[in-house]
Amino acid sequence: MSHQIRSALDNTLPVWRMQIFRKLFGTLAITCVPVYFTSVYLCIQLGLYSMVVLDTISYAILVYILQSKTMSSTHRYALGCSLAYLIGNAFLYTVGPAGAGFMWLFAFAPLSAILLGKRAGYFALGLNVVSLVTIGVMFQLDLLRWAGLVDFSAIIWWVLTVNFLATNAMVTMSSGYLTNKLIESLGASLSSRQATIFGLAKLAEYRDNETGAHLLRMRQYAELLATERQKDRDAPIELDDDFIADINLSAILHDIGKVGVADSILLKPGKLTAEEFEQIKSHPVIGGQVIESLIKYAPSCGFLKMGKDIAAGHHEKWDGSGYPKGLKGEDIPLSARIVALVDVYDALTTPRCYKRPFSHFEARELILDGKGKHFDPKLVTCFLRIEDKFEAISSIAEE
Repeated sequence: MSHQIRSALDNTLPVWRMQIFRKLFGTLAITCVPVYFTSVYLCIQLGLYSMVVLDTISYAILVYILQSKTMSSTHRYALGCSLAYLIGNAFLYTVGPAGAGFMWLFAFAPLSAILLGKRAGYFALGLNVVSLVTIGVMFQLDLLRWAGLVDFSAIIWWVLTVNFLATNAMVTMSSGYLTNKLIESLGASLSSRQATIFGLAKLAEYRDNETGAHLLRMRQYAELLATERQKDRDAPIELDDDFIADINLSAILHDIGKVGVADSILLKPGKLTAEEFEQIKSHPVIGGQVIESLIKYAPSCGFLKMGKDIAAGHHEKWDGSGYPKGLKGEDIPLSARIVALVDVYDALTTPRCYKRPFSHFEARELILDGKGKHFDPKLVTCFLRIEDKFEAISSIAEE
């Protein structure tokens, strides 16, 4: 697997894992509302006030890990899985096998395998073994007794434990296996996606000797700016992890329409005539049409849809003075607004056949001057927060 595909896969895996996490734990947070009140009521009736406290703390943690915007994905998943483990053990110690303890412990290991990887699943399975054996030994030594289970014996506990662990191991190993298969499938899908995108982008590169490295920088710049905008409280709803993963790939399709521009114009070192500039201005239209023809064969392909928006709209301007349609403000697709800024930055800071490379400071001032005119003002604000990262990438390009 190539480095680029491996990198794209590393970017994609967190996206689907987060989707699984939010769907599972989000549903759990909703369905557990009646469960929480029922559990609290029963625990109070039984005098298990420690369980009331545990239930309350557990539900508060569940809401926190779902809503937190600063917690890393790994910590979020680990805390969520640990929550299942702790609740399971608490129920088994206090209520016994008649409670929900086995259910929570059963979910712990396969959930760990799916969210944190196969090794984490096996580690969780080992923790389940330790917990159940410890509880069984304590029960057998009469150090642990459960109300309402007078006829419950140690033999029954060990039979339950063996059956539980065997089934839990099967489900955990199956989860790990299916997760690995999913990763392989994602790798194959990303290989095809990368081949499609780079094949299209290379069409423009062959027409313009300066476009090759430009494509790679565009990916970095676009992802940086989109990620920074996502951190804002007023970030657009569409700007999720899928959007960032797509723009990392689709940004390089911005100039695909240059295949329809003559070499004499595209590579002209001097000033273009009005007629020549009109031909240059046709490349967003051509780019949009090229990608639109591909979308007909893959109508649900998100990165192609975004690629079309970018190719057709990256020369539109915030104040409506851009081309080809003269779109204004948020009528311009967000992906195109992002690429518009990073494309200008890269064009300014790299040498072209018709100009010298500008310094980062010069490019920064021109972008700041275009705030609210050429560029989305909120994107310019985001750019200024991470301009040092842009400068670092552009400085490598100059070496």
